[in-house]
Amino acid sequence: MNYPSPRHWLLLDAICRLRSLTKAADEQNLSQPAASQALKELEQRLGTPLFLRQGRQLVPTQHTLDLRPKLQQLLDLQSELVHNSHSSNPLRLVASETTGCYLLPELLARFSRLRPDFEFQLQLCNSAEVLQYMSEQQAQLGFIEGPVLTDAFDIRLWRDDLTVLFGQPDLHHQLNANQLQQQRWIVRERGSGTRAVLEHELARLGWSPAKVLELQRPEAIKQAVRHGLGIGCLPLLAIEEELRSGQLIRLDSPLRLQRHFRMVQHKGYQSPVLTAFIEFLFSA
Repeated sequence: MNYPSPRHWLLLDAICRLRSLTKAADEQNLSQPAASQALKELEQRLGTPLFLRQGRQLVPTQHTLDLRPKLQQLLDLQSELVHNSHSSNPLRLVASETTGCYLLPELLARFSRLRPDFEFQLQLCNSAEVLQYMSEQQAQLGFIEGPVLTDAFDIRLWRDDLTVLFGQPDLHHQLNANQLQQQRWIVRERGSGTRAVLEHELARLGWSPAKVLELQRPEAIKQAVRHGLGIGCLPLLAIEEELRSGQLIRLDSPLRLQRHFRMVQHKGYQSPVLTAFIEFLFSA
């Protein structure tokens, strides 16, 4: 059988990442006609279209998305055969805001001291986007803040976390339920783990805040609360310094906002450095 060459697979991976035949051709040092011909050959050998054109982008078909986990394994093994290690290949991580801002930096620094050859890339986004990155093989390891209803990945509980309500220092710690609901609530966007936990608890209590303001970054929420726009809802990790300094106060409420950080892994083969990093994270 006339199998596709490594160059075919590298081009396929590049198009999936860049969503552009032109950009993929440039990355692989191919002319556009050569790249177009190589993609046509690959589709003929696999017997199915691999991309759909949407505007200027090439969007992977479902067949291509299903193929990518095995493709990534093939490329990792090929790289390992050539370089005899993964030390020169950055470990691609994607994390939710809380994990990426308040937990991973210290852990990455500690692991880097243990493994000076360790290289990584870290992308921050919300929990829903983490799963999207993982689905598209844009990352090798993900960190999220909410439950996952899919069996496409290996999901492991990693750490516990607590989300809290907070406000300006001149607010009373003991606001009753009606007073809390009359405040403007400044919260993360839909799709974030923090927002999902909050909405679950609001539904459980039958609460409905009078006004809701969505902001995508924890720092923006903290600044909005400090300037009197309303009360905020963020992980305790994100506001510990402001609580200690007295810039913000924690508000008492019946909301049960305990949650879990989860680690998202691809099923199957893992590179040696990824295995070592995961073992470190669970022992740290």
